[in-house]
Amino acid sequence: MSDKTTVSLRKPIIGGDGVPITAIELREPTGKEVFLLGEPQTWVRSGGGMALIDNDQAIMAYAERCIVKPDPVLAMAQMGVLDALAVREAIKGFFIDTSTSVAATAPSG
Repeated sequence: MSDKTTVSLRKPIIGGDGVPITAIELREPTGKEVFLLGEPQTWVRSGGGMALIDNDQAIMAYAERCIVKPDPVLAMAQMGVLDALAVREAIKGFFIDTSTSVAATAPSG
């Protein structure tokens, strides 16, 4: 797990100084943020099985806190849909343990 990740933007956004920005840098959430905001995804029962659903409010809160460059308010206000989805995936990626063969498993029971 890396402590930072960069998302290349498909559509540049314009910085406060008028210069185009082509990437968003995110830092890994802190332990305190995880305890405060919870996980970005939750397992729920669905049709006799389990389904993993996104917690949109937590993902947005992580984006507001974890976007390092550019300013998170500027980035979130200007980025396009596909770029927002890429940032969403990057945030969820911080919660995947790549040291095991299975990234996420449904809880038993």
